[in-house]
Amino acid sequence: MKNKKMSIRILFPLIMSVSIAFCIISCMILFSHYLSAYFIQKTVEDTNRQKNVLAQNIENEIESINDTINTIYYDTIKKYDLQDEAFSSILSNIENSSSEYINGLALYDINGTSLWHSSHLSATPATQESWFTQAKNNIETIYYGPKKLVYPDKVKHVFQISRYVEYIDHGKMKPGILLMQYYTDSVDAILQHYKNTQTSYCYLLDDNSAFLYHPFMQRISSDLYKERTINIALNCTNYKIHKFQGTKWLIERQQIGYTGWNIVLVSSLFNIHTENISVYYVVWIILLMVGIFLVFMDILLFHEFTNPVYRLLNTMREFGKGNYQAKAEENGIGELKTLSAHFNIMAEKLQKQMDEIRNNEREQRKMEKKLLQSQIKHRCTRGTNKIK
Repeated sequence: MKNKKMSIRILFPLIMSVSIAFCIISCMILFSHYLSAYFIQKTVEDTNRQKNVLAQNIENEIESINDTINTIYYDTIKKYDLQDEAFSSILSNIENSSSEYINGLALYDINGTSLWHSSHLSATPATQESWFTQAKNNIETIYYGPKKLVYPDKVKHVFQISRYVEYIDHGKMKPGILLMQYYTDSVDAILQHYKNTQTSYCYLLDDNSAFLYHPFMQRISSDLYKERTINIALNCTNYKIHKFQGTKWLIERQQIGYTGWNIVLVSSLFNIHTENISVYYVVWIILLMVGIFLVFMDILLFHEFTNPVYRLLNTMREFGKGNYQAKAEENGIGELKTLSAHFNIMAEKLQKQMDEIRNNEREQRKMEKKLLQSQIKHRCTRGTNKIK
């Protein structure tokens, strides 16, 4: 038994439909990749803007803190003799008037011995403190030391800020170190303006990579949470995309002035895709509808092309069986209509030729019949003459 050949009416639309489906799926994948890259780039740019705003606000606050400690130095410590009664009272007044953001002040000589300090601060030598040694070794800069808890019941922290100074003692200028304990509230307030969720948050590190601020600080202190992005952030120059915990994270870092602090912003890219999933759905639905439309138009146009061909083929079969009255429908697209018209012209000519042949055959048979009759008559006449 011979294998039945598949009709082109089935094969061609099937091939075209599969091709269109492949193209649509490829477009969906490409568009998804493009949208993913676009959303990531947009997130990088948005996060970078937010990072710059936060960094600028913190730097503005640092400038304000620097102005405060410099004012205390130049307007009091460098102006009044340590032995003057006004010296102590002026520093006390400064502390009281600025108690909203200053927790305490202290002045040490270059050997770490306390010369003056706020009543609630310790008078112990400071030679082993990092803020003391750093200020002593870097006389041109203001040093921002580690964060310190000062009121456990109120959970109040301060920045230990120090700088090299020169004070007057008995009319002589001597080197020393000024310490200012500045509440962290103002810097915390800036960072708390960021959304700070499980999937998008920021934190601040000091020059020793210790936390100055983190939205999950209580959980970190209780070992319920571990920040895994610190090393990654410190090793990236601008931003980095890193995968951990089964998803990709965007990590951006920026250093704050000369303090050595680093602000880090962390965002989950999975959350970004989730927030924009509706855009993916819209694109996929549009592409799917385009694919369905193209398949429908492909089948419709192919049938519009093949139906006249098959009608012409059926007419030719009828004509071949001897039905010379069969006529092709003169419709279809372009050349198909012309082909049907030419077939009808050919059929008409062929029919005329067949009619002429049949007429010629009839005439020939008539002539042959007359000739035969004439011969018979002639023979009959000759036979009669012989009898006579």
